[in-house]
Amino acid sequence: MTLGILRKSQVVFYALSFFWLDGFARYCHWRLFLSKLLFLIQPTVGHLNALLSIAMQMQDDGHDVRFSVPVIHEIRTNIQILDTGLAIPDRIRRNGLACELIPPHLSLVWNAIGLPYKSGHNEVLHAFNMFSQGLEHYTKHILKLIEIYRPDVLVTDFAFPATSIAADITKIPYVVIYHSGLPFRGKGIPPFGSGLPIGSDPKSFANNYIEKENQMLNNFDRRVNKARQAFGLPPAEPDILRRPYSHWLNIIASADCMEALRENLTQNTFFVGTCFGKRVEVDEFSFDLLRSDKFKIYVSLGTVFNNKPDVFLKIMRALDMPDYQVIVSAGGAYQTLQKSVLPQNATVFKSVPQIGLLPKIDLFISHGGNNSINEALSSGKPIVVMPVGGEQADNASRVVYLGVGKKVDIANFSEKQLLDVVEEIRKTPTLQERALTIMNSLKSTQGVVTASRCIAWVASKKQPLNSKKGIPSTITPDHLEQLLR
Repeated sequence: MTLGILRKSQVVFYALSFFWLDGFARYCHWRLFLSKLLFLIQPTVGHLNALLSIAMQMQDDGHDVRFSVPVIHEIRTNIQILDTGLAIPDRIRRNGLACELIPPHLSLVWNAIGLPYKSGHNEVLHAFNMFSQGLEHYTKHILKLIEIYRPDVLVTDFAFPATSIAADITKIPYVVIYHSGLPFRGKGIPPFGSGLPIGSDPKSFANNYIEKENQMLNNFDRRVNKARQAFGLPPAEPDILRRPYSHWLNIIASADCMEALRENLTQNTFFVGTCFGKRVEVDEFSFDLLRSDKFKIYVSLGTVFNNKPDVFLKIMRALDMPDYQVIVSAGGAYQTLQKSVLPQNATVFKSVPQIGLLPKIDLFISHGGNNSINEALSSGKPIVVMPVGGEQADNASRVVYLGVGKKVDIANFSEKQLLDVVEEIRKTPTLQERALTIMNSLKSTQGVVTASRCIAWVASKKQPLNSKKGIPSTITPDHLEQLLR
């Protein structure tokens, strides 16, 4: 009898101990990690950088942060675009963050292989056709990750709509990150990816651009809604790609001083300023080589479609002038250029620490990716944009519209033309002054800090973050407390 009572007491003791330890563990987790966040991105560097900087800030702020990317593990193909995407998990982990792999849908691989053979507006159409395939596949895998990690909020780049589907199924808040304001509509805003001038009369936009864009948008909407229907969800509002689509929070890693006016932003959409910061840069580069007595020109064609040795050589020949010093980040063209005869005023590297270099140069010749444009404007530098594809043509139009640089056709330029453009920028103070004005406006923003605080608010409150009276479209630390109150 006594033994039976003792055993019952032990059972009660162990049960109480279990609940106490479980409660203590939950308390410790709450103390150690304010919120649990799952970041999801397409496997492209352009879609990674802003999210990676925000995620690192959130980890520093005390949150439990991990990434997930659709990538095949430990495979190298010697196809530049695929290998760049396959290296993204390693890049995330080098910056101290956990990264889970999602098996990519087969369409991602063969569409990615075809992407380098597209250019201009056709590249944009191809890319978003790629991003809108396999949605049911990705949604199922995201649901598995949600079941395992039980995040408080999902954070995604705008081109990964499966995140929003999984979030709506599980009723978890989700935040959409945009790298610029380019996708959104406004007066005089041309079709996305067309590269047509900003501010033009819409009647002047070529019908073929409008027709192709409408077809792309309709296909994207149709595929998203087909996936939503498969999981028992109602259809999403139309025009997903050209409007902020999270009803919780949309963050734009830019500022209104860097954008043409966009007219379809929602009450829960905010510019926060540029988002780059503590990312690890492993490039070996000595700033001592920079000459104070020279006009310093930095040349980069990005991280993916940069295997263009003939273009780099043509640029360097055009800039072979005694007053210039030319620094080239050659990427995939590096090995070929190493075997070439180069002008004496040019130095070629495989890669450089771009964020650190930009404040120290005088002019940036760029392919026009979102990250490069944001980093250059944050450094107050005028830009010559030579678009390769994607959003880059739109960024070239944005640079011209803002009065901070010029656009040059990478497929059809002469050495004299490029030299004339560089000399014009060098001798036109207003371009430099406008770039410095934008830089000074951006100094009042703290993009990664603001983004981190806003995402944490949504994770904690489990409700949409909407603007309030008197809050500007670009959030600075001065307005952050009022917004989050």
